Amino acid sequence: MLRLDLHVHTSHSPDAFCPVEEAVAAAKAKGLDGIAITDHNTIAGLLEAKKFSKDGFLIIPGIEVSSADCHIVGLGVSRPIPKGMSAKETVKSIRRQGGIAIAAHPFAFGRRPGLVYKAKFDAIEVLNSRALFFSNPLARRFAERNKIPMIAGSDAHRRDEIGLAYTNIDCAPRVDHVLEQIRTGRASVSGRTLPLPSLLWRVLQKLASR
Repeated sequence: MLRLDLHVHTSHSPDAFCPVEEAVAAAKAKGLDGIAITDHNTIAGLLEAKKFSKDGFLIIPGIEVSSADCHIVGLGVSRPIPKGMSAKETVKSIRRQGGIAIAAHPFAFGRRPGLVYKAKFDAIEVLNSRALFFSNPLARRFAERNKIPMIAGSDAHRRDEIGLAYTNIDCAPRVDHVLEQIRTGRASVSGRTLPLPSLLWRVLQKLASR
């Protein structure tokens, strides 16, 4: 059984503080079998991370796209995808590369609502470690009611957040196998959210740095 954190940011994201090498080291230290590098609107972190995809540790190519309707994670994506497109166009662009499109934290507090109604996604992120209050339960409820596959990811922006939430997949450690298992609903989610005081402190730090 593979334990994969499918939503990890590195210092290639403007709001993250973890170099790629540290992200990989942290994931290995926590017993993960791999991570998806999903930096905001760039694959620069992925290009750097490829050299760490060895010794049984899987680097899943990805990106978190700022669509016109909210954030969408693309897994299996190895080329940049323009931001600002509609959710439908973003999903199409991800699939053209053979990837899968995931509605990231679709009910997160403070985010633009309605993403899950804007396009047909391959999976819904139902456990995001940085999502507050009822965000995750609402996402799970939507996915279950609509029979959409579910995944989890930490949405880590710092080293210590990596692996707080992760996806369990029973398959070979290959990207194509992982994507197929997710697409067909053969994944389960585990983990927890970041403690509220810690998350609020990170929000304050982010606001102060602007």
